[in-house]
Amino acid sequence: MPALRRRRGGVRGEGEGVGRGVAPAVPWALGELLRVGPAPLVRRAVGEGENLDVGLVLGPGCVAARDAGVPVELLEALKGEGVVVRVVAGEAAEEIVEAGGDDLARADVVLAAGWPAAPAVLRAADVRARAVLATSASAPLADLGWTAGVEVLGPAWLGGSLPGGTDAAYTPLPVHRREDLVLVHGDEPFGLLAAAELRRRRDDLTFAVSGVRQDLELPFPFLGVEPGAAALAHAFASATVALAPSVRGWRPAAVAMLACGQAIVAPDDAPTRAALGTTASLVSGPLAAADAVETLLADLPLRAQRARDGFAHITSGWSTSAAALATALRALP
Repeated sequence: MPALRRRRGGVRGEGEGVGRGVAPAVPWALGELLRVGPAPLVRRAVGEGENLDVGLVLGPGCVAARDAGVPVELLEALKGEGVVVRVVAGEAAEEIVEAGGDDLARADVVLAAGWPAAPAVLRAADVRARAVLATSASAPLADLGWTAGVEVLGPAWLGGSLPGGTDAAYTPLPVHRREDLVLVHGDEPFGLLAAAELRRRRDDLTFAVSGVRQDLELPFPFLGVEPGAAALAHAFASATVALAPSVRGWRPAAVAMLACGQAIVAPDDAPTRAALGTTASLVSGPLAAADAVETLLADLPLRAQRARDGFAHITSGWSTSAAALATALRALP
């Protein structure tokens, strides 16, 4: 049998009776963007009416804002700020022009839902203003320089300057904090190895693990946390210290922990430093994390100060983030 065989290409769905294959999550508009650069912006005034009209373009493989890592709650909160967001799905600049070109041309601002959607937005014609609404997805082939000069809107840990927000469930609760309870969120080596080291050092601690599969097995006993924001908020209010993973996306666990008054130990990397600042103990590995947990367990005034700093740093709910985002959208040229 031949090692090579011809496959159909061209427009998806072309040809009756032909089964569709799986499309790779490739921003095809990036090829054209690299060849000819971004389309010129059109100079025109903001449309009439009280609301700002925003088109949110999704990247390859995404059919809803949540798929792209954009919190639906943030989009809902924007309505209260006079910003109406219409979602446009498309995998290439040509598709966007065909499926929603008129919508984009009428929009006051066109946003790319993360860097994978940015090439299509940069190539879309008749756009008045554009920017990237940052997500955890990195820019493909960013070393080629095509991201230079593109406005980025998002929290500091995603490359923007907006204040961070959390779901409304994450707020201080009237729950007694167990002085023996250490929480680990997620199944990353940083937190689990730190917990294992603490277990080796001390037999007076109890561990809870959240944000993991319900059938997780570990080499030490632990309490499971049910999924959902309400259960997580209760866990964040019950533990004395939490081991948080690195900060990613709009909904990092560490930010929700701050809103609940939790004392945190987290990895010392650039996004986490941008998100948490001096409100957490940032360390370089699991042994240092275990040391930091023991320090916090022994220092009630330090934990209280961290809680106050966290409350000042992060607000519960999305209204503050939405208000700042609306101001930034109106300020785009």
